[in-house]
Amino acid sequence: MDCTGNYIWLDGAIVAVSDIEEFPSGEVSFYEVIRTRAGVPLFFSDHMNRLNDGIATRYELQDDIVAEVRAGMKALAKHERHDEINVRVTVTFSGYDHTLHICYIPSSYPSETMIREGVPLILYHAERLDPGVKTMNNRLRLSVSSELAVRNAYEALLVNRDGFITEGSRSNIFFVAENGAIRTAPDSMVLSGITRRYVTDIIRKEGIRLVYEAVKESDAGRFRSAFITGTSPMVLAVRSIEGLQFDVADPLIGRLREAYSLLVEQSMSDYKMEDEAD
Repeated sequence: MDCTGNYIWLDGAIVAVSDIEEFPSGEVSFYEVIRTRAGVPLFFSDHMNRLNDGIATRYELQDDIVAEVRAGMKALAKHERHDEINVRVTVTFSGYDHTLHICYIPSSYPSETMIREGVPLILYHAERLDPGVKTMNNRLRLSVSSELAVRNAYEALLVNRDGFITEGSRSNIFFVAENGAIRTAPDSMVLSGITRRYVTDIIRKEGIRLVYEAVKESDAGRFRSAFITGTSPMVLAVRSIEGLQFDVADPLIGRLREAYSLLVEQSMSDYKMEDEAD
């Protein structure tokens, strides 16, 4: 378990990591990774809706997971304060019994250089069996992480058996055509990230043509620019894919990143207001 820090929230209580002999394990785990700033989660309600929806595909829960998660995140923030860090919320089932644990995880955000100059990506031939539900796939995660380290890349784009680029291992991918239209895989082929959903809303409001169609690996070079979206990268320009170069100075990407940043601030304000109401 790659938790960081001195404490976790485990089934309703703060526990020192040093007191835990073994982290919870089970048959199926549903999880969310939530970015926080000074203890305030970004897009909290969206993450909780997706967590509940994922669990509901297989189990019926009687407990108020959202209230528990809110309490756990507040407790963690009181014990360990971070300017900015990701939190992982995990609900693990053994039969119909479940455990809930929340912990800080090692977090890495794009540097100003990466934002300005874009990031290098690689291709990785693999696909999620059930892309619409966010469950643990440790084999894929470890395999991709190893490949990224060896090849010194920021992210890996998954390529399915038909040769289509579907999504990143921990992000979603968008391609910008020469005419300004944006291409991304349909929701049925990807884990539709919360950042992706907000960015697609921005694209539509900006009046930019959005095409839900996956790009063939062999056709990637036809596009002028590309960007990824996700919890940590937010909206981040792609410099290259397997050495194929893209325009990182495309003003369209900058506009989307700026508009998304405003939504981030609004989500934090909404969470604080809900906290005060409680």
